[in-house]
Amino acid sequence: MRTTIVILLIAGLCLRLSDSHAQSGPYKYGKVGEAELMMRSYDKDTSAAAVILSDYGVSYFSAGGSLSLIFERRTRIKILKKSGYDWANVSVPLYQQGSRKETMSAVKGYTYNIENGKITKSKLEQSAVFEEQYSENRRSKKFTMPNVKEGSVIEYSYTVTSDFIYNLREWGFQNTIPTVWSEYRARIPQYFDYKTLQHGYHKLHEPNDKYDTNINGYRWVMVDLPALRAEKYITTLGDYQAKIEFELQMLRVPGKNDEVMTGDWKQVVDELLQDERFGSQLNRKGFFKDGIAALVSTHSEPEKQMATIYSHVQKSMNWNGKYGIYTTGALRKAFESKSGSAAEVNLLLTAMLQEAGLDAAPVLVSTREHGRVYKGTPLLNKFNYVIAHVTVDGKEFLLDATDPMLPAGMLPVRSLNGEGYLVKSKAARWVELKPSGLYQKYYNGNLVVNAQGQIKGEAKEVSGGYRALYIRKEITEEGEQKYTEKLNKEIGTYKVSTPSFKNISDLSSPLELQYKVESTGSPHPVDVIYLNPMLGQGEKENPFKMEQRAYPVDFAVPISETLICRFTIPENYELEDSPQNVLMKLPNNGGSFTYIVEKNGNVVEVMSRIDIVKPIYYAEEYPYLKELYNQIVAKHAEKIVLKRK
Repeated sequence: MRTTIVILLIAGLCLRLSDSHAQSGPYKYGKVGEAELMMRSYDKDTSAAAVILSDYGVSYFSAGGSLSLIFERRTRIKILKKSGYDWANVSVPLYQQGSRKETMSAVKGYTYNIENGKITKSKLEQSAVFEEQYSENRRSKKFTMPNVKEGSVIEYSYTVTSDFIYNLREWGFQNTIPTVWSEYRARIPQYFDYKTLQHGYHKLHEPNDKYDTNINGYRWVMVDLPALRAEKYITTLGDYQAKIEFELQMLRVPGKNDEVMTGDWKQVVDELLQDERFGSQLNRKGFFKDGIAALVSTHSEPEKQMATIYSHVQKSMNWNGKYGIYTTGALRKAFESKSGSAAEVNLLLTAMLQEAGLDAAPVLVSTREHGRVYKGTPLLNKFNYVIAHVTVDGKEFLLDATDPMLPAGMLPVRSLNGEGYLVKSKAARWVELKPSGLYQKYYNGNLVVNAQGQIKGEAKEVSGGYRALYIRKEITEEGEQKYTEKLNKEIGTYKVSTPSFKNISDLSSPLELQYKVESTGSPHPVDVIYLNPMLGQGEKENPFKMEQRAYPVDFAVPISETLICRFTIPENYELEDSPQNVLMKLPNNGGSFTYIVEKNGNVVEVMSRIDIVKPIYYAEEYPYLKELYNQIVAKHAEKIVLKRK
């Protein structure tokens, strides 16, 4: 009934855009000039492989036989290099749910070139448009523009008709190549009260006032946007893209009370806890009751009971690599097959913890690759992962049993993304998804240098936290021999032999690795010996290369790396030169780098320590972080010089 009323109201407004193909932006659709085709590089970014000259979209409602939301788009792109050919491959995502769906039509496109001094155009044939189905609900239409070469200009347009009338399409202004002009328009009926969410670090182009305000027309423009480039230590590029999203807050139908469309978390949590593919599964515990009783009977302390159940799920269940917040079937089926999605593994873990009498509940998470969650409105499609939350004696734990190498209470890096939402009746809330440990490395070497410059000795590495996790996984998957081979490649001229591993399976203890270290020397005694005191373990390259950075630096976890090497030098040699000692600190105790060289008798001791104490550093902190790593790389490259007396 509500939809019928809305259809009649919108039909009365005659909201179909008469100017949906009106000229907008710096280029006229269908008219490509010689200047565009002769363009050989983009002056604002000469490294660009392609540049979006114009990207124009418009959304409006059509009240024909049924109410539909129409989205039209037309795009013009200049191809500058062969590496930009991928921009001739276009994919348009489409969604469907039951009988409701999105469909694409009116696909048109041309590729423009200059051949023998004349402008030619190659038409996109309809036979080149095809469809791919990814899941029950998701598919895409794809096409490749014809006759693309360096210097081409491609232009295409299409229309998407959607039955999801309350989901106004979002618009991304920025892309991984530069954009000259990006514009989005929307005609929104007065009965729909949308909240707009603008993301990214770029401002709208002025003026961006309403146009045709009598019929609720809106316009958003951004110009001269730089390429969105992947940088070291970020979550996903989508978190930093300049874009605009819409949330329908209220439906205002004349003569009726305003209807809130977004709902609230209490309502969402209540529905989730009753959902057949989520909360209802937590109530079906009969198939593992006896097993849980036997597991916890050996421990009286709740924390040990929690760890025992966690370890049991880790060892008995295999994560199939699939994400999502809902189960694909009954938990019993996953339990019997010993395999399931992240939702199935961790909901099973939650149910078992509850059966043991522990205060456990699931937590909704958006992984780092999926993007940040906007906390203002409960939108379940912003989440793609589930973990477990447990409170024991007032202490909170976050558990994820998908990885057999994760100690209890440590989250995988993919889950370290802001905050998750605890789905718990009468106690639902946001919880911080923070690392429980460091990326920790301690290296201790004792070496002897002879008159030929040869180095021999032993070294010990102790890894904790996330570094121990990564190494354990690598050793388990590839074996100790391959790990040793990789280590030999990384440290260059030094050779590692007779490695000995300790605590590979003991997840609660640091991982230890001991081995012999050796480097070749000269056949005869030399007058001057040059030593690299880092033994190939140092930082060789600054990961932060850009002069400025708009995005935060997200390490995910704090870092602590310490190297101590003691060199016993030949008796008839003296320390001619060595790196100067350094102590450099980031502002506000954000981290530090310490480098010290000391000589005591015929022993030279070198200590390097890097402490990155925060998981995230914001853009204004970037210059200090970059300079810190400049100092680290430079210092780690310096040599100790020994000279014969």
